[in-house]
Order: sequence, then structure tokens, then C-alpha cells
Amino acid sequence: MQAWELGLRLRQRREEIGLTAAAAGRAIGIIQAYVSGVEAGKVKLPASRLAQIVEVYELEPEEAAELEELRVGASQRGWWHEYAQLYPAEFLRFIGYEAGAEHIRCYDSELVLGLMQTEEYARAVITGGTATIRLTEVERRVAARMARQARLYADNPTRLTALLGEGALRQQVGGPAVMSAQLDHLVRLATERPEQIEIRVLPFSAGAHPALGGSFQILSFPSPRLPDLVWQEVLTSIDIIDQSTRVSDYQVTFAEAWERALSSGESLDLIRRIAKEMT
Repeated sequence: MQAWELGLRLRQRREEIGLTAAAAGRAIGIIQAYVSGVEAGKVKLPASRLAQIVEVYELEPEEAAELEELRVGASQRGWWHEYAQLYPAEFLRFIGYEAGAEHIRCYDSELVLGLMQTEEYARAVITGGTATIRLTEVERRVAARMARQARLYADNPTRLTALLGEGALRQQVGGPAVMSAQLDHLVRLATERPEQIEIRVLPFSAGAHPALGGSFQILSFPSPRLPDLVWQEVLTSIDIIDQSTRVSDYQVTFAEAWERALSSGESLDLIRRIAKEMT
């Protein structure tokens, strides 16, 4: 997240002074691809290189100090890098964004969001979800998913607004016992942390609605300089969406679907009833 903010601020400054990425690269003594990589938050900057950029971009000392602080933070490796052999780089970037998010809005019609999964449910999803995962990787993937949930219990926890299709409650992932425990866990999260976690259900009776057909997450961040991002994961691809017009489409879709869902109280009542049916 810090690498992303650093890149955004450098790009904004470059555009303010009227330099293209290629021209900036020539002035600094680096190739255009390096400039673009830094601005995308994908390339780490050494202190000496940032000092060169500060000089070329004619940045004030106060802003230069802020950028150096971001650079130092971006150079530190998060806990998720321990799992780099299991996941592609784009998914590791998403975990970093998730760890820094202030608010996550999510929709899923078939699965419970990973941040709200019990260990047994997560294990069932991971073992049954794809044939490409080696059995030797399962427990490490489960451990990584559980580690991601620490953000819900941190001193400054992520706020979660979850919209679930009724199918996500009735799909018997891991069998009735595992699913019943998962539904009980959802109720506990929403009742014990009502100011932080809100869950609403789109029942089958809602019919067609704007979000029908795909799951997604909208991530918002504490820094006012960082725009919202969308994370979308399907069978064959994963995607971090940062184009403002596309993100806006997801925001509107979520808001409209949210209004068509059951109220929070009605949603928890439905979750309790389904959990009881499974026992």
C-alpha cells in the first residue's frame, strides 16, 4: 500500500511539471519501464534513486521527507511474503492491499468471504475448489487465510460490509456440520462487532439484481490520496481494478444490490434458520 501511494504521488508530480515517463527516465538516468514500475508500486526504490527523483521533480523538503518515509515502509516485507511460493505476485499484492484497507465491501453469491471463514470451511474450500492445488500445500494455504483474518481483530480493525447471496448460505461446503458452524460464526461476527461488521443477505426471492453473476470486493484506504480498488477473482484469472470509471461501476452496483437485500436483522434471522436446518 505504501509502495502504491509513493508511486501515485511521484506520477502526479511528474505530470504536474509536464514530463512524460520517458523524459523523466532520461533526466534521472533510468529507463521508462523503471519509472512506470515505480509509479505502479511494483518496483522498489533505493534511497539514492529516490533522491535523484526528488531533485529532478523539484520537490519541497517536507514532501521529500514524506516520500522517503513511504519508501522505507514499502521496502519492508509483509508476513504474506512467507507464502510467495504458493501464490502469484498479483495475489500477494492484493493481500497487502487487504491488510491496509480501512473498509472492505464484498459480494459473493456462492462462498463466504475468506476473512469470515472458519478454519474447517476454508480447508473444505481449498481442497475442493480446484484440482491444481497440491495436497501438500493445503495446510499452508489454510494458515495464510487464517493469518489474513488478524486484520479484523487489530487495534485499528478493518470494517467489513458483506453482501451474501442465499446460495452462499446453502451451499454445503464441507458438509452440514462444517456449514452449520460457519453460519454460526457469521452470526457471532455480526452480533459481537456490529459497528465493525455488517452482513446482509440477498435471498433467492430477490430475483435478478445488479450484482448477479459475479463476486467482487471494493477496498477503501485510510489515506485520502489512495482511491478505491476492486478485487475480482474468477476460475482462470485474478484482477486488481484501479480505473476510476470501472471502480465506480462496482460501487454503484454494490449500493443498488445492498438496498435490495434483507435488513441486517432479517439477514441474521435467515442465517440462523438455515444453520438450524443443517443440524
